[in-house]
Amino acid sequence: MGRDEVLKKVKKGSMGSMILGLILFTIPFMVVILMLAMGKAKGNVVLIVILCLIAVGGAFMTVYFMKVMLNPMNSSFVKKHTEILDMADELFANIIYKDNALMFSSRIIGYAQDPRQLSYTDEVFLIYVYIHKTNGVTDMKMLKVETARNTIQIPVMGQKDEFINNLIGQIVSQCRYARVGYNDDSLAYLQQMKAIWKRDQESKKQQGV
Repeated sequence: MGRDEVLKKVKKGSMGSMILGLILFTIPFMVVILMLAMGKAKGNVVLIVILCLIAVGGAFMTVYFMKVMLNPMNSSFVKKHTEILDMADELFANIIYKDNALMFSSRIIGYAQDPRQLSYTDEVFLIYVYIHKTNGVTDMKMLKVETARNTIQIPVMGQKDEFINNLIGQIVSQCRYARVGYNDDSLAYLQQMKAIWKRDQESKKQQGV
């Protein structure tokens, strides 16, 4: 089911983070040992303390992501977004459209390459293209889908405008509250819709729904 795909993605992502944690632990630890062995500790106390802190952080990082690899349910992402597994199950059981970028059912939409990025269609409020440049050169281009709970980010670097506009059109066709474009009016609309959604959620909690 869909939750298996989410947990598989969480597990895969934790592997890279665990390797990074090992690096952050091993290299500083070895440097400290080498400095102690060479008798250079006395004049480098501050550096040694910093390296030890980095090593400790790397050790904690390694242990945490190892636990996530063994059981993805230990992930802070899953614990924070408790609804995502049920949403994924519903989406994958009722897919009406899927390509390399989008997948959706009648109630849920998501990024096809990352099932952790999902939203109810009625909770999608704003769509726009985000472009980041370094020294005048575009190095990132994302289609951002702002929702009540999160932001779905779909990489569109190198894609033609026709492809991007087609994605936007498909999202708009499924999400009745979605607006397109990044400007003051659309940002105000986004904040207004998020506030309404939050009030509705609080009201449902009070009513025990």
